[in-house]
Amino acid sequence: MSKSLNRKDKKTYTYIDTEEIKNEILPKVTKLLKEMGYELVDLEIRKGKSINLEIEIYSKNKNISLKDCEKVSNIISRMLDVEDPIPVSYNLVVSSPGVNRKLKNLKEYEIFSGRDVEVKISNFENYNLKSELSIAKLIGIDKDIVKFDIDGKEVWIDISDIIYTKLHFDVSKYFGGV
Repeated sequence: MSKSLNRKDKKTYTYIDTEEIKNEILPKVTKLLKEMGYELVDLEIRKGKSINLEIEIYSKNKNISLKDCEKVSNIISRMLDVEDPIPVSYNLVVSSPGVNRKLKNLKEYEIFSGRDVEVKISNFENYNLKSELSIAKLIGIDKDIVKFDIDGKEVWIDISDIIYTKLHFDVSKYFGGV
């Protein structure tokens, strides 16, 4: 997991295998979040001047608040303090996915099913669509086929024809038409 390296100038450097740490903590974090009523969207460990552990959470039942992020951060911090998988100091950042977040993997298509999305489709004519860009409701995914409700009709699109899908935030709905 980590290895100390000594140099002539007597400074000690620690090698961190972020992939190994991620593999160790991922199932524990996922289980904790599920018990708390959240879903794990993403977990990343980034190295730079410091180590950052970034966790994105989601709930189908409610919008994620700052209090939710704080609560999750406290629980995850305690678990990490006991397990101690990261051998150096680190920053823990818990957040919700951004309102216009691009979906990165198949799991996210499952997580965000039922949400409004913006989808850009190559070969859109093959699906009898008017343009390559559509606002749709994400219905779900079945193997390599993503199901959308576009203009009131269910459209099945091969994942290879999707240029991108991102969460859609309709400001007028949120602010009541203002």
